[in-house]
Amino acid sequence: MTTQYQRGANFERRVMADLTERGYYCLRSAGSHSKIDVVAAKNGKVLFIQCKIGGVISTKDWNILYGLCREGLMPIVAENVRGKVVYMELKGVREPRKKPWVEVEL
Repeated sequence: MTTQYQRGANFERRVMADLTERGYYCLRSAGSHSKIDVVAAKNGKVLFIQCKIGGVISTKDWNILYGLCREGLMPIVAENVRGKVVYMELKGVREPRKKPWVEVEL
């Protein structure tokens, strides 16, 4: 039986494999329980990625991830949608009933 931790770790590895195929250099923050699961870099673009199997991120975690990113850093939530990795860029602070994010191609 696969634990929730193992499912999450497997998805983080899947995100890294997907981004590596796209030419990114990736690092995984294994077991850290931080707001950043994967850091990926390519051509001066740096992604701070929170991996969510179900795509649900709390307002608190959203705002922490968004707040960590400054000029040149992109806050990204990676989610599993029907077996495909989808990337959403956080575009602002999250407020009740508002999710300022947009799907991006990396």
